[in-house]
Amino acid sequence: MKKISQLSLSLLLMLLTGLSMQAQSSTKSDTTRVAILLFPGVELLDFAGPLEVFNHMEGATVYTVAAQSGPMTIMQRMLTVVPDYTLSTAPQADILVVPGGRMEEVMQDSSLVNWIRRTTAHRKLTMSVCTGTFLLGKAGLLDGKTITTHWAATQMLQQMTPNATVMEHTRFVDQGPLITTAGVSAGIDGALHVVSRLKGIEAARQIARIMEYDQWKPQDGLVISHTRVQSKKKANTTITRPTVVKKTVALKQAPLTLTSTIDPVCQMSVDGLVADTARYMGKTYGFCSKICKERFRKEPTAYLKH
Repeated sequence: MKKISQLSLSLLLMLLTGLSMQAQSSTKSDTTRVAILLFPGVELLDFAGPLEVFNHMEGATVYTVAAQSGPMTIMQRMLTVVPDYTLSTAPQADILVVPGGRMEEVMQDSSLVNWIRRTTAHRKLTMSVCTGTFLLGKAGLLDGKTITTHWAATQMLQQMTPNATVMEHTRFVDQGPLITTAGVSAGIDGALHVVSRLKGIEAARQIARIMEYDQWKPQDGLVISHTRVQSKKKANTTITRPTVVKKTVALKQAPLTLTSTIDPVCQMSVDGLVADTARYMGKTYGFCSKICKERFRKEPTAYLKH
């Protein structure tokens, strides 16, 4: 009887060990790795909003990555952040979040742009927030896509990506492996939409409740589904709701007399893509849109402190 009991206990331990290893294997395979890109001048809520959402998603491992290690100052200049990994040390991500901010320097970082382009095929999903869409455009990932960005930058984005369709009045655009969102807080909407895709709408609603984010309205996004029809070689594109397509406008070339090639309001580069200009104290400033110009004219000193 004692030997039988010992044998039963051994079998039970083996069974439990096997189940434990199976559970660990299942958990590991179910883990979704979410990489949040950081760079000097990144907009705070652009990365912090999605980070908060994905931090609540079941099975998600969230980490930050940057081109270089060490502390960096965000766009608001009131906070310093330190990335978890560099491009060379970061684990392969399932989801990459590309936030916006001051884009003029990061757009010129060829190593970062090449990394985004090179690793795209290995990711399940890439999501840009606000002007982070410009970085995806620089990497050549937007041709033929339907996309969006911050409302003040839609004209410039359309000019930069003539083969893409830029949407306005749209919180996010889902085109399969690519999701782009409107400005700043819209990154939360986009991240919640990703959660709803991966874990279901109720999981996304629960996270929105935890965050007390009452602004999330899934219908404010645009989902484009591609379904292959056997009788046709091309995929049919279905838009779930009507929206407004931003028309391309002819932008003036940047005059040589510009005080700076940076829009003083949104801090975007307007080198060669000036939508409007204004003079103040004998100097000429270029803007990405008329909206930035009007903001500057109302309170110029607020944007010339930096």
